[in-house]
Amino acid sequence: MDNLRADGIRNWDVKIERLFPISLEKGIQARFSVDLLNATNHTNFGNPNTDPTSGNFGRVTGQRGLPRVIQFNLRVEF
Repeated sequence: MDNLRADGIRNWDVKIERLFPISLEKGIQARFSVDLLNATNHTNFGNPNTDPTSGNFGRVTGQRGLPRVIQFNLRVEF
């Protein structure tokens, strides 16, 4: 029942990748990529407090998920 009271999770993950040939004769190449986890940096609020005896009744005091995370990756293939 708590999931009906909370907002849905909106989270976009994006990956951008590029391949760079280093040596055409030997087949050596570098693969560079960037991962954007939660690319829009949208806050996903948690469930409201449903305890009627609490001073925070009906308030949302937390969030679900992580802020934006950016990862850079470099892979050399030979």
